[in-house]
Amino acid sequence: MNREVSSPVAVEAKSTSALHDRLDRLLAKAKPTKRELIYKSFRDLYPKLEAHLSGGKLLKDVLAAFNEVAQTKVCARKFNEMLDEERARRDSLGNPVRCLACGQRLNQTEKDDVAVPTGSNSLSELAVSPLTLSE
Repeated sequence: MNREVSSPVAVEAKSTSALHDRLDRLLAKAKPTKRELIYKSFRDLYPKLEAHLSGGKLLKDVLAAFNEVAQTKVCARKFNEMLDEERARRDSLGNPVRCLACGQRLNQTEKDDVAVPTGSNSLSELAVSPLTLSE
């Protein structure tokens, strides 16, 4: 009879694989936290949020709409933090905020032709139009 002899390395690899599978199953069952759901909704809505802010909508109105759509209660301070974090994340990935109409970058730095104030509580102060950016 041919009996398979398992080496200690094969047994350890099988055991490790079983642990990985179990971990994957447990994490797949885990429900996202409320915070994770808020951030996911924010990331999904982010391009539209920026479009409305750059179009002149007040921050409080955009925040109220976000809270209603996401069924949450994010305060203005946290909303501004989320905007800043998402802008930085997208800039670092080479995916900066762009005008939906013309494709021009909205959050330009001071070295560009049009400077955008970075300490502003609201992008509604900018009222950036496609004509302003293309001049």
